[in-house]
Amino acid sequence: MILDKKNRKVKQGDRVRIEEDIPSVNGMLYKNSIVKVSDFDTKTKKIRVTDNLGKIWFVEPSHISCSFL
Repeated sequence: MILDKKNRKVKQGDRVRIEEDIPSVNGMLYKNSIVKVSDFDTKTKKIRVTDNLGKIWFVEPSHISCSFL
C-alpha cells in the first residue's frame, strides 16, 4: 500500500495532484497537475503515473496528494 504526502491511501487508477515541480530530461511535470496512478514499484517505492498527454512519470509518494478539489 502506498500513502501520499498527507498519509492517505492511494490505489491504482486513482487521480492525484502533483505537489511540486518535477523536472526530467523529457520535460517538466508541473505543480498542481492532475495525473492518474498506473502502478507501484515496491522495491524503489516509486509510483508510475500518467499525465493528461499520456506521458509516463515516476514520482515519489511525497510528491502526490489525493486532495485536489
